[in-house]
Amino acid sequence: MTTIDPDAELKARIAEIKERFAGESVNGKVTVRWDDGLYRHLEVDMPKSTAYWFEVMTWPGALAITGHTGTHVFRRDDDMLGFFRTCMGSGTTWEVDTRYWAEKVQPHGERDVETYAENRVRAYIKQAAEEGEADHPGLVDEVEEELFSRYSSADLETEAGAKAALAAFEFDGFRFDTTGWEFTEYDYWFIYTCQAIAWTVAQYDARVPVAA
Repeated sequence: MTTIDPDAELKARIAEIKERFAGESVNGKVTVRWDDGLYRHLEVDMPKSTAYWFEVMTWPGALAITGHTGTHVFRRDDDMLGFFRTCMGSGTTWEVDTRYWAEKVQPHGERDVETYAENRVRAYIKQAAEEGEADHPGLVDEVEEELFSRYSSADLETEAGAKAALAAFEFDGFRFDTTGWEFTEYDYWFIYTCQAIAWTVAQYDARVPVAA
């Protein structure tokens, strides 16, 4: 039924953000402020702007990142650099498993790094209306007036508002079936953070080679 593919959207967003980070991290510098076993403090300066900086800190069982990336804490293994290193694969490039890494965010996993996907929900609504038009003539116009018009009282800018508007909508026997709709997506800065962590691990390993 649907031509809307959240997985494809995520891949496209990751590629876009990875490209942005690659440009912003050119000549980036990692300063090791502390490096004592599982206790590390890594400070990253990115020359594009004085506002572009972040810090990565680890202690047994946790990694925290803070700065222009936002602040996130991950928990999984005793050595969190080792955890991310293993996930990234080998070679001069890396792959980030965004969904898996999101599960490790504290305290609530994915819930802490998801945001309402307004554009996708609007696309769901538009597609459902177009598909229902044949059996319910006038449906597309009704949806435009009741949900999309600037004069509409429907709140599509928040997840709760969208769900309420969709639940209340009825036209000629048509009601929205939102089964399978994905109302959320990963926050932009969380995806950026994943790229920042991967880059930092690679830079740290280049400076402090990992024992075979």
